[in-house]
Amino acid sequence: MTTITPMSLGTTGSWTTYEGQWDGLRSVCPSTFYGFHCEFAVEQMDLETVDAEVGMEVAVDQEFFPDLHDNTSKAYKDFSNIFRSQMQKIYQHVQGFKDVEILSLRNGSIVVDYVVLLELPFSSQLETNYEMVKTVLKGELQNVSQDVDSCQKNQNLCFKPDCITVRKDTRTELIQQAISRRAAVEGCEDYYFPLEEKRLRSVTNCTSDVEGAIDYNLGQCFVQKSGPECSCFSTDTHWFCEVAVQWRALVGGLAGAWALLMVELTLFFRHWQRRGGLGGARSLDDDKKWFEIWDEDTAGTFSNLGFQDG
Repeated sequence: MTTITPMSLGTTGSWTTYEGQWDGLRSVCPSTFYGFHCEFAVEQMDLETVDAEVGMEVAVDQEFFPDLHDNTSKAYKDFSNIFRSQMQKIYQHVQGFKDVEILSLRNGSIVVDYVVLLELPFSSQLETNYEMVKTVLKGELQNVSQDVDSCQKNQNLCFKPDCITVRKDTRTELIQQAISRRAAVEGCEDYYFPLEEKRLRSVTNCTSDVEGAIDYNLGQCFVQKSGPECSCFSTDTHWFCEVAVQWRALVGGLAGAWALLMVELTLFFRHWQRRGGLGGARSLDDDKKWFEIWDEDTAGTFSNLGFQDG
């Protein structure tokens, strides 16, 4: 269900504002927002690539010491930088590889729990490609770990080949609905849904060419955290959504209608008073008979001057 919200041009009204990075001339918005203050979520996104993760573990052939439990310690940061730099070299030719992120370090030599961050091209074979990449990641690391002489000579980290694991509990969900939700603006995930053509689009009911799109006519449709909403814009001279209306004509018409209503109400109350007000209404026959016998010059009759004055 959608709502219609009046909103003036050049203002943000009641909308949530997402400030972008100011470049001296304007706000540079994140890819999922637009507007002068980055206040609007985009109505659709083209998803040519899909972000994915692969969780892994590997044991580094070094002695563990307590400072490695503390991710704010110098020892932890130094080890993390060396590990990350070495993994970037090992995985640089793997399809879709972006980076690695360490989750934790623990005892057992040094066991590193980490995720490999991927950006895979969207295709109908996405699931198959993802499984292949996981196999390649493990294989590349095993190849390096078996060359012990090389790692010692080059002063690199030496990995234990029997302690390399691809974790099953960090599998990325790659169905289209899940991909669409992950790409959506935080808090608006429920309003985006996938549409596959030659590409994958994450669309909303504000997207004009999809089934179920909102007909917002001359207004504009926005995606809010409360859902898609249509706004009828106004300027100093016009208000428009379904049709353009000049403010002067609209106000003049409303004033004329109000004046006519006041005349009608006045006539009604005068007639109501004549008929007896709250004291009860007289019948039409009684009124007719009263007018037939009334004579202001005849004794016993009277003229209702108070009514006339009123």
